[in-house]
Amino acid sequence: MKVSYHSLGCKVNLYESEAIVNQFIDNGFELGDFNDECDVYIINTCSVTSVSDAKSRKIIRQAIKRNDNAVVAVMGCYAQLKPEDIKGIEGVDVLVGTNNRHLLYPLVMKTIESKHGNTIVEDILSVKEYEEVKINRYNNKTRGFVKIQDGCDNYCSYCTIPYARGHVRSRKKEDVISEIQILAAHGMKEIILTGINTASYGSDFDGYDFADLLEDIVKKVKGKIRLRISSIEVTEITDKLIKVIKDNEEYFCRHFHIPLQGGADSTLKRMYRKYNLDFYKNKINLLRQYFPNVNITTDIMVGFSGETDQDYNDTLDFVRNIQFGDIHVFPYSRRPETKAYNFPDIVNNVTKQFRVNKLINVNEIEALKYRESFVGKTVDVIIEKVQDNIAFGHSSEYLEVKFTGDVKQNDLVKVEIIEAGYPLSKGVLV
Repeated sequence: MKVSYHSLGCKVNLYESEAIVNQFIDNGFELGDFNDECDVYIINTCSVTSVSDAKSRKIIRQAIKRNDNAVVAVMGCYAQLKPEDIKGIEGVDVLVGTNNRHLLYPLVMKTIESKHGNTIVEDILSVKEYEEVKINRYNNKTRGFVKIQDGCDNYCSYCTIPYARGHVRSRKKEDVISEIQILAAHGMKEIILTGINTASYGSDFDGYDFADLLEDIVKKVKGKIRLRISSIEVTEITDKLIKVIKDNEEYFCRHFHIPLQGGADSTLKRMYRKYNLDFYKNKINLLRQYFPNVNITTDIMVGFSGETDQDYNDTLDFVRNIQFGDIHVFPYSRRPETKAYNFPDIVNNVTKQFRVNKLINVNEIEALKYRESFVGKTVDVIIEKVQDNIAFGHSSEYLEVKFTGDVKQNDLVKVEIIEAGYPLSKGVLV
């Protein structure tokens, strides 16, 4: 029998999808292509915006049409927040939310045997323990995600995630380290530590935090790996964390993804973010002091309710001043489950899209400037694919590079940058 999956949204969803699919493969299933006819389709949904909801519904319906005899299993944030929406789609057989995913395989098998659907969606805010789902391999991947925590307690005014994912729940350090050891032993050279609010790890523990976990990983994982932090809130960049990374610099990627979300203090205040622009800028300057040439990337939401022309212009000025290596720009999407849903002074869609496009253009200029600073320098690159003797991969700084050379997938090589480009730079094998 064949199983396939489609994962929407964040890296946490991708990790969870791989972990669930591994259960099927371990029990004799063959991994198929989601676009082909399979016996089981797994869709891991996203609900960060209304567009994400619509994409989730579209992917579910595509799977149902592809093979109406297949078992279609749906999980994830959209399934958690709006299970009735998904129950209304004829052809969905198994439905779980953002917990009880370890039960998805037995629920699918039960459905195959009984021909009856199964639904388990519980109150996620009542869940106190981290749900352990493990990965022992990645299917055709060179860079592996390891999930270390779930949930978020920030309750930003625009965000549905705390309601979809529940409170912060940290994974046992022994399970994190064991999984990294297994992936490293199988030759994986880069591990990306990920979570819903990654660096909040340990906030539900007594006397053990994210920096402690990083230190233990470095001490206990054998083999040559590099560690990348998928995302970190600026308020979680502590002196202790910086020291751990600096003291073990050879293990860590020179890249921090630090969400900004709003580029004006008034916007940040309405978003219920826990910092202002000065705080953010000072942390970035501190990181650059310890890690020269570090790549700082970010997320910026455009068109949040109440954002004035001046707020937006302040955002453009701040972006130019910080000189980010890349920005994920996206328009604000009102979500009924959030506090911001009823905020006044809604920005119209035409203005919102104009602001998005302009910020994207500014980002392309600033991102290229960052990459130009690497021309003539040598970077470490993990090869992710080789096509027609041209290799592609990412450096420690998360620069996407292509070059010609006698290399193969998953090699870690040194490459000199000879031509800067965004998003793709050219190099030569050293």
